[in-house]
Amino acid sequence: MTDPREVAEPAVMQRKEIGFCILLAVFVCCMGAVNILSAKLWTFAGLAINSGIVMYWITFPITDVIGEVYGRRRATLVVWLGFGAALLIVLLSQIIVALPAHPNYAQQGALETTIGIVPVMVFASLSAYICAQTHDVAAFAFWRNVTNGKHLWLRNTLSTTSSQLIDSVVFNGLAFYLLATSPLPFAEILTMTLALWVFKIAIAILDTPIVYGLVWLLKRESAGPVAKAQS
Repeated sequence: MTDPREVAEPAVMQRKEIGFCILLAVFVCCMGAVNILSAKLWTFAGLAINSGIVMYWITFPITDVIGEVYGRRRATLVVWLGFGAALLIVLLSQIIVALPAHPNYAQQGALETTIGIVPVMVFASLSAYICAQTHDVAAFAFWRNVTNGKHLWLRNTLSTTSSQLIDSVVFNGLAFYLLATSPLPFAEILTMTLALWVFKIAIAILDTPIVYGLVWLLKRESAGPVAKAQS
């Protein structure tokens, strides 16, 4: 007699893989757009904030969800795919800027201002990304082992807040101090880094319900068909 779990397994795997593909698509989209949309600055509580933080914030709960549902190897794969997407978009955007403009195209200057890159900024951004995201995946897996798979809210918060600190320290340290032609005073960099980190901590706390919801949905999709087949 055929085991009903064997019948349900293909449907389960298909739905789980669809979920993974959706998360991967959102992650890659965010990383592809971050270096272009970062051209706009906005303010919050007196802080000048790069718009790229909006897309970048989305990536951390995604890697946590993937790490929880699909495992560390899948989460690491997503991080490197995101890195590749960001690098590809940077290269393609600079090729577009370098193409000779048609005489009737009057927006070349605006285009160059918007998506033209500063090599130091791109290097600092990508360096911060790979350091922070690989740490986030490793930290989430570490706390998962420590808590025996419990307390998802704690694991999400600890891994994300520490990773965001690494991101802020690496980016600001490279872009505005170590590689800058006119380095900012260390005290100013420290104040800016800590202020943005506090802002990112608040975001990390707010994204916890999103992580819970996505994990519940994906695990529910996995368990549902098996339970029905067994009944």
